[in-house]
Amino acid sequence: MERNPTPYKPIILSPLPPVGEAFQWPPNIHKPLCLPKIYVYPDNARMGEFQVTETPHTGTNHNAEHILLGQLRDKQSSAYKNYVTEDPEQADFFFIPFLGSKFLADCWYTKGVKGDCDVDAKYAEPMMNYVQMEHPYWNRSSGSDHIMTHPMDNASLYYKSKDRMQNAIFLTTVGDKRVASTIDGRSRRYSDIVIPSAAALLDLASKNPTEWLDKEGHPKGGVRDIFVLFAGRYKDVKPDEAYSAGVRSILYNGLDQQPDYMIAEKFENERYTELLSRAKYGFAPQGYTMDTSIWEYIAFGVVPVVIADGITEPFEDDLDWDSFVVRIRRRDAHRMDVILRSISEEEYERKRQALWYHGRHALLNHDAWHLIVRGLCRKGLLEGTRTIARNHHEPLNVDTLLQ
Repeated sequence: MERNPTPYKPIILSPLPPVGEAFQWPPNIHKPLCLPKIYVYPDNARMGEFQVTETPHTGTNHNAEHILLGQLRDKQSSAYKNYVTEDPEQADFFFIPFLGSKFLADCWYTKGVKGDCDVDAKYAEPMMNYVQMEHPYWNRSSGSDHIMTHPMDNASLYYKSKDRMQNAIFLTTVGDKRVASTIDGRSRRYSDIVIPSAAALLDLASKNPTEWLDKEGHPKGGVRDIFVLFAGRYKDVKPDEAYSAGVRSILYNGLDQQPDYMIAEKFENERYTELLSRAKYGFAPQGYTMDTSIWEYIAFGVVPVVIADGITEPFEDDLDWDSFVVRIRRRDAHRMDVILRSISEEEYERKRQALWYHGRHALLNHDAWHLIVRGLCRKGLLEGTRTIARNHHEPLNVDTLLQ
């Protein structure tokens, strides 16, 4: 029961009537803001030889570009059925199938080459030449209706040809309101759409949470007996370090000794999967951007403890992140254990249920494209329209539901 520090008895008023669906927040994401058509440029050797070369993935967390492109090209996917057109003249947006992080990861981790790997001459420049010089669509809008994915920590800053890309809408894992990231161009808050990262356990090891959890997100045959879980770099992080704004250093300052915490720099996949199914909270400090482990927490119903001042979460306009995460400011990070232990079981369960039933929509393999398209609708000022004909947008049926 809440304590009343005043001498007066509190009163409870009659509840306000509900507002119409158009005024509700968070919104019903299954009712689209608009229904744009997206044209995906087909692969062509003139985009760079890499584009038409079979190159295996390296197992990094930067595979969002590959996953999202694959969903647009899969004719059985809801993304393809709802949004893709094979006719560029019918398109509202144009998706550039740029796989820059795959090129760099293959060069760095498979071939063992350091530096920029000549990515501009071999890949980025041919890609932009093909889009800008061999087709009329970029020049028709100066690129403002084109989409590129940049899923690495420095977004487009890996490429000397980044200036040629700047007019496009970036799907990026870097969302940051802090001045440093906006000055150097890593984060373009009003031009980008922030997306989830790929998660190694989900998208590479293909672990399925439903094998461990029931339909309501509870462990099958067990309980969530781990208070806080974390796997990632922390032992060498200094309090005044730029990486994670020093936040990860608090784990090496006593928290990793708490009996009901499970903290390590790495767990084997099977072990980590089992721990996720048993954890109540997951420590989600920033790295250089949002920590990728947050997506594993969300998938397994583990309430994230976000300590990442100024970080922009994916799809903030449509998902109520505060309903399913515990947010702690950096200045209070040293009090994390006290803050978490003061949360009642009722409040924890509210957050866990909101996470299970709503937060999971943000995952790449759930409703990511539907949420991305809502961002595209806003950037194209297309709300409330069925956008098929470029010069005549028909009104959207408000009862339309996504397939």
